[in-house]
Amino acid sequence: MNDSGDDGLTRLFRRGAVHFSQGNSTTAHAHYAWKIHVGIDAPVWLDVEGRRFEAPALVVPPNLVHATGATGLSLAAFVAPGSRATAWRATSRGGPLPARLATRLEDVCRSFEPGAREDTALLVNELCRLALPARQGGIDTRVEATLERMDTDVPLASLAASAGLSLDRLSRLVSHETGLTLRRHAVWSKLLRLLSSPQRHPTLAAAAMAAGFSDHAHMTRTYRAYLGRAPSEFSGPPDIVAPW
Repeated sequence: MNDSGDDGLTRLFRRGAVHFSQGNSTTAHAHYAWKIHVGIDAPVWLDVEGRRFEAPALVVPPNLVHATGATGLSLAAFVAPGSRATAWRATSRGGPLPARLATRLEDVCRSFEPGAREDTALLVNELCRLALPARQGGIDTRVEATLERMDTDVPLASLAASAGLSLDRLSRLVSHETGLTLRRHAVWSKLLRLLSSPQRHPTLAAAAMAAGFSDHAHMTRTYRAYLGRAPSEFSGPPDIVAPW
């Protein structure tokens, strides 16, 4: 247990994660991903721009500074922009979802069996289909190829070279095409590697270095800034779903 609720179940998949827990809360942060937060037996809440929203289900778009939490059982799905056929850019400020849609999302989440890893893909795809804006059209193929390789350990300069661009030119192109900086994309990938690396490294410090952070303090600051929680709040590593 930790101050923000139980450890719950965290399951990582390619460019995203699912968190299933009983009671949780975060400090203010701005994550890179789309977030769908569904209260299964009690409402979830969202603090943003000095206002609090409480509802059965909420959507938080990328880059929105907010705090969130739940008093009961809830499921949160984090999905990288552009993945799972989602939009690259937010078209609204997010917030509570309509009651009828929230009921459909609750039904989807209640059907989720935490022990069944193979159900994770179906769950995430259905939540995205119901709750998130769909991607309209494509983006520059060089940007798309770069983001597809972002979850590897290949340096950004090498990714730029593979795209036939300078790092500066690639950075500008990524920002133009996705509305998010190249660094935001890269740090999200680092965080996912950090979450998965405790399975291979004995200490958080070793995991931080393996994920590409300069030291433990840098890792903790970044984790809080993007996820609103510190890695030490979790007692064990997440379940890892093979890339799909």
